[in-house]
Amino acid sequence: MKSQEIREKFLKYFESQGHTRFPGSSLIPADPTVLLTLAGMLQFKPIFLGIEKPEHKRATTVQKCVRMNDLENVGQTARHQTFFEMLGNFSFGDYFKREAITFAWEFLTRELNIPAEKLFIAVFEEDDEAYDIWHKELNLPANKLFRLDEENNFWAVGPTGPCGPCSEIYYDLGASVGCGQPNCQPGCDCDRFLEVWNLVFIQYDRNEAGELIPLKQKGIDTGMGLERIASVLQGVSSNFETDLFVPLLSEINKRKTIKNPDPARPKIIADHIRAVTHLIADGVLPGNAGREYVLRRLIRRALRIGKVLGIEKAFLFELARQVIKEMGDFYPNLKKRQETIVKVLKLEEESFLNTLAQGIELFNKVVSDHAKDKQIPGELIFKLHDTYGFPYELSLEMAAEQGYSINKEEFEKEMAKQRERARSAGLGEDNKKTKIAKIDFGQTKFEGYKKLSESAKIKAIIPEENLIIVDKTPFYAQSGGQVGDKGVICFDDKKVCIVDTQVSPSGTVVHVAENLDGIKEKQKVTLLVDPDNRLAIASHHTATHLMHKALREVLGDHVKQAGSYVGPDKLRFDFNNPAPLTREQIAKVEELVNQKIKEKLEVEVLEKSYPDALKMGATALFGEKYGDKVRVLKIGDYSLELCGGTHVSSTADLKFFKIVAEGALGSGVRRIEAVAGVVAKNHIVFQAKKLHDEVRRLLKRYKELEHEKEALGGKKFTETNIFEIEVTEITRIAKAVDDQDLNNLRKFFDHLVGRLDWLKERVSKAEKELSGLKHTSLAVDTADIKDEAVELKGVNVLLKGFDGYEMGQLRTISDTVINQLKSCVIVLASALPAKVVFLIRVTPDLIAQGYSAQKLADIFAPLVGGRGGGRDDKVEGGGKDPTKIAEALDKVREAL
Repeated sequence: MKSQEIREKFLKYFESQGHTRFPGSSLIPADPTVLLTLAGMLQFKPIFLGIEKPEHKRATTVQKCVRMNDLENVGQTARHQTFFEMLGNFSFGDYFKREAITFAWEFLTRELNIPAEKLFIAVFEEDDEAYDIWHKELNLPANKLFRLDEENNFWAVGPTGPCGPCSEIYYDLGASVGCGQPNCQPGCDCDRFLEVWNLVFIQYDRNEAGELIPLKQKGIDTGMGLERIASVLQGVSSNFETDLFVPLLSEINKRKTIKNPDPARPKIIADHIRAVTHLIADGVLPGNAGREYVLRRLIRRALRIGKVLGIEKAFLFELARQVIKEMGDFYPNLKKRQETIVKVLKLEEESFLNTLAQGIELFNKVVSDHAKDKQIPGELIFKLHDTYGFPYELSLEMAAEQGYSINKEEFEKEMAKQRERARSAGLGEDNKKTKIAKIDFGQTKFEGYKKLSESAKIKAIIPEENLIIVDKTPFYAQSGGQVGDKGVICFDDKKVCIVDTQVSPSGTVVHVAENLDGIKEKQKVTLLVDPDNRLAIASHHTATHLMHKALREVLGDHVKQAGSYVGPDKLRFDFNNPAPLTREQIAKVEELVNQKIKEKLEVEVLEKSYPDALKMGATALFGEKYGDKVRVLKIGDYSLELCGGTHVSSTADLKFFKIVAEGALGSGVRRIEAVAGVVAKNHIVFQAKKLHDEVRRLLKRYKELEHEKEALGGKKFTETNIFEIEVTEITRIAKAVDDQDLNNLRKFFDHLVGRLDWLKERVSKAEKELSGLKHTSLAVDTADIKDEAVELKGVNVLLKGFDGYEMGQLRTISDTVINQLKSCVIVLASALPAKVVFLIRVTPDLIAQGYSAQKLADIFAPLVGGRGGGRDDKVEGGGKDPTKIAEALDKVREAL
């Protein structure tokens, strides 16, 4: 039974039992205390809490869900995923245990025809009522029923509130997939008993004292995993073998180039792309906090794993199309937002692949710095992982190739610290930001506009969340798109690291600490903001204002902010515009901003009343709610906007500005990512080096083509001045990189981009010219080639390998040889960069004797890592391993 049929059968069954079919809700939940939609009941939570009255007493849904708590198990087990679909039926004060149990049993055994002997039941150890329904009314024997404790079979919405016991239904996959222990039963950690359905009986309200108060209106909340029930009905042992995953895994396996990889890796990619596609369709965009961080983490994890599988280019956006193809009929939002999904994914992939390239550059430097001890410190590998998203596995592999080891213990310590920082910064599912929103210790005095250090007194500490509140602070709290400051709090010759700064609605600034390490309330402390981090943020914030103004000049006054991020790593600006920016428009925006940087404009902050600010012509960048007094950011006579963020004192401090990405977020909304200051300098230096290397590669290729042409008796190519590039732009750009001369670097860089396009065109033209020359000389060569044919059992056989010949040339050779020999078997193969092309021909008289090009291809193709297609008289194909051509030809000779 296919997954689409299972969904529909479930919904129709419960509709026949008086349930109203509701659409599943968005992965972005309406409930602000929850990061992502985790279960089908979430859209009905206000009803279960008694906040809303239901219009219908019974409901049924198919709910898409994303959970991150099982991330490390994805692909390692048969049943764990980050994205899954939950089939659910619900009762709001209508039916209760008897009906819920009967519905579930009837659907499984009658509608789905699952044998009753394969099903086992777990009930809460104190729930005699449910046990008796299963045992006495449905006549299940005692050996089918198991009582489990509160940890396994009791559900709660939280520490307080609605809760109740559960009944779980398990499918027995058989002793062969289990732990083999005689006491194995439902609830065991092994894979034998697969939980397919959980029936939750909401009958209590737990108060602050932990007491269970019976609810007047009881409820039913059930959930059956589509992937799990599909694995049962399709007779497979893993969710990843169902029709929900097989097409995706096929597409992934087509792209991988590594032989016999860890089988978990393609499964992880298949899981993550389903989650990613649905998250973007529901309006989540890649970012560095909350659900946006979850999305980015999944994308980068999948892309990193793709790298390990040998997939070098962006590919997730192509897999997203497969997800949309498979699931778009049931989830029409996927088809509706296909263009946005593909564009967002491709943009994020290409951005990260560029970062990955930077990581490789830094890795090589780390290796050279530790040539003596041959061991790379784990903290440096962690920096590559954390700052540049560089995979640990790839670091390990590259280190081993060069005879180095990695201090894994150090790396794991840094990873543990990162997890703690992430937890403290509210990136986990505990939703720390919701807790911060409730903090009220009055408005904290902010001193950070003019200074980066401050003596203060601890007002409060919230130890379970590592939160610190002081009476005054220089730390800027996240607001208006600008991230919170980082730094340290010093006391008694000790210090604690601050990894983030937030602010509650009451105005209380909350410092998120890595740990509390002895800090106490009422203690006098010194707060120090990280100056480099602050400068990078301030540079990007000022650059955002300059770019906003430049966009309005280049594109028009319709440009308005639709979202922003200002951090130490980059700036991101979302704005309204009906079409993509052209290369010329992007260049003009960059030119305008860099011109203002060269002019060294003063950046002033004026304190004004809100009406006076508007009279000055100031515009609001961040759409915040403003009080009586506002801050007006004035950049020379160029830009005038309201802003509460931190900024540099002169545009000269920005040094340089560069747009690194531009793309669409949706209909009429564009996103630009850009860098300024030191980050921009590092970016342009890295890109210039890449460009320098690419030009050198093309020049080398051009020389090789010229030598090949001369070897064939041809004349030199006509562009005799092509190598002047090597002594002009390349030399100048290399010197500019070494001297860190940004102005000349930009000029040479932009010029060389154009020269590179010209050079690519020349190389392409030279390759075509050389190919034509090879074709012309083939007739002469073929006269000698036919003499290499040998006789095997009375049959003329030509088996030959070539270097650099394309398929067209192999066809020419085979046609000529057949015209000369009349009766023969021909197998020709050519080694090209990272691939093989081959051609197999059998003349008709030999086909009648049982010879077949297809049979020979079945021998040859697997050995070169490829396949071919055709008939008994001719097969053409390709492969991935040129080094195996000789071996493959020998195997064909043996067969013949």
